[in-house]
Amino acid sequence: MQFSLFGAEAAEPQLSDLDGLLLAGGDWVRTDRGTAARLSVLVTQEWRATALRSELAARQLDSDTAEAPGGLIAVRTEITESLIVQAARWTRGASLRLPPDLALSASGLRLWAIATGRRDELGYLLGVADPDGELNRAAGAQLARLGIASVSVGIRGGPGWRVTSLKRLRRLAELVGEPPAGAEGDWPGS
Repeated sequence: MQFSLFGAEAAEPQLSDLDGLLLAGGDWVRTDRGTAARLSVLVTQEWRATALRSELAARQLDSDTAEAPGGLIAVRTEITESLIVQAARWTRGASLRLPPDLALSASGLRLWAIATGRRDELGYLLGVADPDGELNRAAGAQLARLGIASVSVGIRGGPGWRVTSLKRLRRLAELVGEPPAGAEGDWPGS
């Protein structure tokens, strides 16, 4: 794979990259007084949890994992003041909402791919938690903004956004960078 000047590997890790985890079904918890927050996301495999913890550490965030129902693994950041601005962008009261300034970065796309991405017989699927809602539509718009045309896939085979064609898959692989350890079968371009 050729190194991209616009890919995840070329960018400094930012807290705004966490937007990718929200597109993947992440959720915020804020303290009672709203002075600190925690981001958590459920993943299906240990390699995903390990890779996300490494990505969080690159953003100066401590994290842990916990068993979740259905054999899932919860990856959770520490409860910290440094996440309150990001949590405020994504929440209104107790409800998740789309921030008006959402602009997914290549590094955010990498986090999304780590959390839910997988190859299938038709291409590469980036999973979403809300197949029919505003978050799903925003996820598709963000992929298009990054130059990755994709198709919305409902519950059957998804839910998520499927990237097909060799050209689009190459673009996706270029943006998300090298696979984390253990991801080879579930990573674009591998």
